[in-house]
Amino acid sequence: MQVSKLDKATRVLAKLVEVALWIGTVGMLVGLVLVLLFGEKAVVGAAQPGETAAAWGFEIMVADFTGALDLKALMVFLSGGAVLMALMAMVFRNVYRILKGSEGSTPFTADNVRMVREIGYFLIAVPAAGLVMSIIARLLLGPGVTEVRVNMGELLVGLVVLSLSRIFARGMELEADTEGLV
Repeated sequence: MQVSKLDKATRVLAKLVEVALWIGTVGMLVGLVLVLLFGEKAVVGAAQPGETAAAWGFEIMVADFTGALDLKALMVFLSGGAVLMALMAMVFRNVYRILKGSEGSTPFTADNVRMVREIGYFLIAVPAAGLVMSIIARLLLGPGVTEVRVNMGELLVGLVVLSLSRIFARGMELEADTEGLV
């Protein structure tokens, strides 16, 4: 398969986003450890009244309306944010690997079929994990901290990608059937 400028640009962007998401994941985990070890001392600067933190569709209020920081809410956010960022990093990792592995050869390989399927699972897991984290936040912190919601867009895209993985699998079968006939 010939590599187009679009493939190259997508591959570069996928790697950049993947790296940024892994850095974000590590940052969230480091932040969680610091808050667990040092409490409010780990948080630099005062929170704004009603301040919320958000990561990939998961949003939680980390400061009340007086500006007092809620450490439990912050820990729930950092945990959920790390999970969501890691899932999305895996999506972009697989996109990069599919494009890189398909350079100069067929995209219809068992590895690509597996990675496309994984992308679908990861995309479905993102809103599911966000929903679970929202429910956990409501149970631990009360109803005023977060709203329970599901991003149907990512869920639907995940289902579409799972369907595409079946098309890739069929393409792999057809390619194997025709190999040697030409």
